[in-house]
Amino acid sequence: MTRVASVVRQLRPARLRARLQSLDGWRGAGVLVLIGGGAALGHAPLFFFPATLAGLTALVWALDGAARGARPAREGFRRAFWFGFGYFLAGAFWIALAFWNRGLAFAPLGPPAAMLLAAGLAAFWGAAGAAQAKYAGRGPERILLLAVALFLAEWLRGHLFSGFPWNLPGHVWPAGGALSQSAALFGVWGLSLLTLFAFMAPAAALGRGRRLSRFAPLTAAFLIFAGLFADGTMRLSAAEPAFQPGVRLRFVQSALSQREKWEPGAEDRVREHYLQLTGEPGLDAVTHVLWPEGALPSWLLEDGPALNALSGLLGDGPALIAGTPRRTQGPDGETLYFNSVAVLAFPGGRPRLGGLYDKVRLVPFGEFIPFAGFFRSFGIEALSDMVDGYDAGPGAAVIDIPGAPRAAPLVCYEIAFSRFIPRGEMRPEWMINLSNDAWFGPTAGPRQHLNIARYRAIEEGLPVARAASGGVSGVIDAYGRMVMSAEPGATGAFDAPLPAPAPSTPYARYGDIGPLIMLLLAVFAFFTLQQSQYPKP
Repeated sequence: MTRVASVVRQLRPARLRARLQSLDGWRGAGVLVLIGGGAALGHAPLFFFPATLAGLTALVWALDGAARGARPAREGFRRAFWFGFGYFLAGAFWIALAFWNRGLAFAPLGPPAAMLLAAGLAAFWGAAGAAQAKYAGRGPERILLLAVALFLAEWLRGHLFSGFPWNLPGHVWPAGGALSQSAALFGVWGLSLLTLFAFMAPAAALGRGRRLSRFAPLTAAFLIFAGLFADGTMRLSAAEPAFQPGVRLRFVQSALSQREKWEPGAEDRVREHYLQLTGEPGLDAVTHVLWPEGALPSWLLEDGPALNALSGLLGDGPALIAGTPRRTQGPDGETLYFNSVAVLAFPGGRPRLGGLYDKVRLVPFGEFIPFAGFFRSFGIEALSDMVDGYDAGPGAAVIDIPGAPRAAPLVCYEIAFSRFIPRGEMRPEWMINLSNDAWFGPTAGPRQHLNIARYRAIEEGLPVARAASGGVSGVIDAYGRMVMSAEPGATGAFDAPLPAPAPSTPYARYGDIGPLIMLLLAVFAFFTLQQSQYPKP
């Protein structure tokens, strides 16, 4: 009993706060890495948001200790960096699997690549920690400053250097639920800012000072999220199921691994595998067939055997929407390579290209090598099995789909970017997301990708048809709810109707004005509270 009582005393908020404030050296760095890694449990597939809440509260206390040191900015950077390193390493460790799946020669690069990515992303959080430790003060207003600083860090890492807006704070709320519906108002960015504030509010409540001021952030956070939950519940209750007439989609889901697909001599076998799945019973009731990104290890538009077989299978029937690499000649005679979405119809048993989209946002090291000369001097090549590097398409587009409303195609992680698709008069009626999540194996990556895709549906008020090899394929309605899903390990043909779009959302119309207003209000509140607590003489 004495030992239990001792443990309970050590877990008291005051003792925890004191220990976190005194973290120092490599031991302290290790503790922060572990706390940050635990905070990542709030993301898919677990969605254990209390871990993220506890982690961010601990980060506030750790930065409180940094603020008392001789070099607050330096110590704040160090502490926030190590927390962020653990957070991003645990949240995106699956990056290493892409190197393993590329082949044994690339496998040793996986762990260093995952750690370098985590360190690069953590540097943004380090900068936020430096600002917090130097300027925040000790009152409850410091919660506002850290929420703003971390939000700006997230914004920058989501936009700079091609951007990686993955596992944002707002993504801890499962898309399709009541709280996630607030993304229709101010996007996942606005939800992320509010989540950061709410998850750090307990640090103020469990701190020192007058009770009213200590509990003000927590009370505000409770009222805000209670309002968001109520609004989201009403939005979902008013969402009547509606579907596009005369449209039925077939998703071809294969459990083939990257190694199986790309081993020597596999092209014929993979082609027959996809053709067999496409032709499963019920094809006569289907209007469109979706194949994922890079379904075949070939140039589909040049693959005579595949096109001939598809002409016989789909002639005068469903159109095929497929992800495929393609090549064409550039204006100077050079060969250009694109990661594309091709829409193929087969009237009279003859293939006809009905729509084409070339991917715009390419994956660094996956589809192209940034600073190619430098990295190739170390033997680092792109992970693509087809070419050394792809070219970027001209821009986001809407394509016509025979027998269906016009759609906005997004290849792989393009769907991670808010407001990427055309809008206004060019607004599509649905989004098509073709992806190859098999690169990342049975990890959290494919589930995180799905949750992100569901947030895009909420933000735009548009359904998403998703074919993801090695990931979750299926249909997402305009409110982020799954109409049909096929699990990553499933093999077969899965049919579903296409939901109708919802009215254009405030976020789709006005963009990031909502998060900007929140940001300005938070900054104003910070300076007002700081001045009231520390008035000038």
